[in-house]
Amino acid sequence: MKSSLRSQQAFTLIEIMVVIVIMTIMTSLVVLNIGGVDQRRAMQAREMFILDLKKINKEATDQAKVFALNTQNATDVSSFSYNLFEYAHDQSHERIQQADRIWQVYKEFKPRQLPKNVSFSIQSLDAENYKRAQNDDLLGGRAPQLIWFGNGEVKPVRIQFYYEQRPIGHELSLDHLGKVNEEE
Repeated sequence: MKSSLRSQQAFTLIEIMVVIVIMTIMTSLVVLNIGGVDQRRAMQAREMFILDLKKINKEATDQAKVFALNTQNATDVSSFSYNLFEYAHDQSHERIQQADRIWQVYKEFKPRQLPKNVSFSIQSLDAENYKRAQNDDLLGGRAPQLIWFGNGEVKPVRIQFYYEQRPIGHELSLDHLGKVNEEE
């Protein structure tokens, strides 16, 4: 009778191993899910950015305004962010203010901050089409990479989102009409 009581109070080696295996599986699922949450946030930020691109394109065309996307790289204290600039060009004073053409923050568009470790890069396309352009503020070396011209045209670009310097999703491209395409 004493031997049956002892076997009921102790764990067998197999029971302990099963518990360890279950705990290992649960731990790995938790660790994988934490990384998945961050990647989902990066994909959500990407989708919000696509919606912003469409909204900006519509607003530039509807209001005949020239907009540019301005980006700020991540620092130790802030995440990667972007906002919208408007080209401030007063045609009535063009000759007097020729050197004072500037981009101003477009206050109707609230700056967006991406989640931690999320960023994107913009690569200009069709640079050959603008070789003879005269306005450096819009198309030259001082121009932003992504510009909506206000007449229904956009400076074509390719955009790639990154999470911890690894690409997230497919590349996006904006054609000369501002249509967002996902490249596969």
